[in-house]
Amino acid sequence: LSVRECTKFLKKHAVEVGPIVVEFDTYRYHGHSMSDPGITYRTRDEVASVRAARDPVALVKSWLIDKELATEAEVKGIEKRVRKVVDEAVAKAKAATPPPPGELTRDIYVGKYEHPRMVNVGPGPQGGPA
Repeated sequence: LSVRECTKFLKKHAVEVGPIVVEFDTYRYHGHSMSDPGITYRTRDEVASVRAARDPVALVKSWLIDKELATEAEVKGIEKRVRKVVDEAVAKAKAATPPPPGELTRDIYVGKYEHPRMVNVGPGPQGGPA
């Protein structure tokens, strides 16, 4: 709920006043990429303890059940429906034609803006010129 209220404020401020920066404190359970297992600079125990203490999804699930706002079966049903939506969206994204390189900077800036020179974007080797 705090994130939702913060986001409402951020949107209002951005529209009425201008840009604003916010930092959300989160924790990444996995590495940055396939080549980064995420355990070379932290232990499995550290990751597990942070997950047990701070995982927002687990906290909300237990809160809903503990406060009797939902049963365990209802939470499982929600998870199943959400997983289906996510799986369908992933399948659709994987099947779609990739967007053109110009989409990388579209709708980021308001007003006159010259697009930056794009590097490593395109059909050639490693995304470079053909």
